Amino acid sequence: MRISTATTFVVAAALTLLNAGQVQTYGILGHTLTGQVAQLFLTPETARQVKEILPSYYDGLLSKAAPWPDTIKGQAKYRWTSIFHYVNTPGDDPPDTCVFEYNYSGKDVINGLFNMTSQLEHFKQNEPTSPELISDRADALRFFVHFMGDLHQPLHTCGKLRGGNGAFAKWGRAKTNLHRIWDGQMILKDIKERYDNNPKAYLDDMIEMSRVYWQPEAKNWTYCDPEKNQDNPWSGSLQHITTLCPIEWARAMSLLSCSTVWKGYDEQRDYSTDYFEEVTGESSGRLVQRLITMSGIRMASILNQIYDPAAPAPTDEEYEYDVLRFKAQRWGRSHRSFKRISLVKQGYVKVNV
Repeated sequence: MRISTATTFVVAAALTLLNAGQVQTYGILGHTLTGQVAQLFLTPETARQVKEILPSYYDGLLSKAAPWPDTIKGQAKYRWTSIFHYVNTPGDDPPDTCVFEYNYSGKDVINGLFNMTSQLEHFKQNEPTSPELISDRADALRFFVHFMGDLHQPLHTCGKLRGGNGAFAKWGRAKTNLHRIWDGQMILKDIKERYDNNPKAYLDDMIEMSRVYWQPEAKNWTYCDPEKNQDNPWSGSLQHITTLCPIEWARAMSLLSCSTVWKGYDEQRDYSTDYFEEVTGESSGRLVQRLITMSGIRMASILNQIYDPAAPAPTDEEYEYDVLRFKAQRWGRSHRSFKRISLVKQGYVKVNV
């Protein structure tokens, strides 16, 4: 399924991000960003239904709902959910050995995503009739949004040293660990240094890159290989959702752990220098931003399939026009002044996922 690119740019202007200097964890800023990316790719009908499902104080915004599961997992009612934020596989020891053999019986973020998506589909077909069920539906949506973000942070798919929490490292003069670096420190530094401490500019750039810099790969981010996603316990309840493939996604994140995240690990290394430049810069195709954007686009695609399955996909001409319109707004010029030039002729590079 192709991503929807008929984005309403007014939504982007209306979204509010926390000041980067006030944010300390991925649970706030990273999840907020994935929710904001997703919001921009929802169809109007999907956005309307999402607003009806979420508590009113979220204003219909996935970005406000996304961090919630991290804030409540210590409560007795939700303590059972803490194990669903990650997935570990036996024998995985990056960067030397990459092993990802998934067991469906596990309690993990993959199982959590299948579960919450199945609940959303169930409630779409069976409108909740009691306050308890209405609350369950809202919880399912909030967990779904959050788990989508977790699954696209590579260390949430790696059990080595507790997903990097026990992998001590340096960040400038500060002591830290590899998980914390990927959860938020790289995002915060990138926003501060490359975007003048403006998270909104960081978001804008991700949306632009999804339409230009990461193409044509980004158009395939929502494709799931049927051969790799058959015979799972959730197939019956999710047969109409063709863009949900968390096992494939987790396997890709596991490979990233080997090739990039754990590469040259040294607890005496300052990860705020060359390592930071590599995973946020051009040499990796803006990897950190790409993973956030990928998560948001996939999230929106699944929600659109549930809540607006009849929405048509854009034509190639509409897609190209949307790219040029975005660039025109970004550069402060009328989109009518742009000719419909092919992306290839514009010289934009292909970035492999």
